[in-house]
Amino acid sequence: MQEMRDFNEIVSWVNIQEIRSFMLEGIDLSSWSEKPDVDGYEDRLRKGEAPLWEFLEGLYSDGDKRYAVYDLICRALLVNQEVYTELGIRLGAQLIFELLKSNPLKEEEH
Repeated sequence: MQEMRDFNEIVSWVNIQEIRSFMLEGIDLSSWSEKPDVDGYEDRLRKGEAPLWEFLEGLYSDGDKRYAVYDLICRALLVNQEVYTELGIRLGAQLIFELLKSNPLKEEEH
């Protein structure tokens, strides 16, 4: 007799932020105790960027120099975002490919 599994419970364990951390940083999820960030993307970006911009404004009171530094940082962040977005898309596609190869629905037909 096959035991009944609660697939809804298994699916509820999935947390995109944990998966992201694991793939990007290689952390051990069994020791990951932070609660997922429930703020929207815009709020998370604003909270993360605010200390940097405040720091730069303190360092460079001159508008032209400050904007030149802003430009350098923004260009570096843009390249970083492009690379990690492309990597995320590739990893997601690879994950989907692996899932489709295993075809668990075919196994249940028996």
